[in-house]
Amino acid sequence: MVKRVVFATLVAMVAVTAQAEHAVAPEGVMVPAVTREVCTSGQWGFDEVRTDCRVEVQAAPKPNPALSGICTIYYGRRTCY
Repeated sequence: MVKRVVFATLVAMVAVTAQAEHAVAPEGVMVPAVTREVCTSGQWGFDEVRTDCRVEVQAAPKPNPALSGICTIYYGRRTCY
């Protein structure tokens, strides 16, 4: 009897999880995005410096048609337009 209850609970949890995953992934348009790391430093006294870093997500810039055929290298990344 206990095994049946545990099995029924497990099946119900799997069904709810499958429905939740389906509901979370809407059919939409993918948008290109870029990330950048932003760090702030502050002095806390007694010569102690604390640095807080976080990653921000931004929309990718639109390509400039005037830069067609130009390649740039920025921090070791090669980008061609």
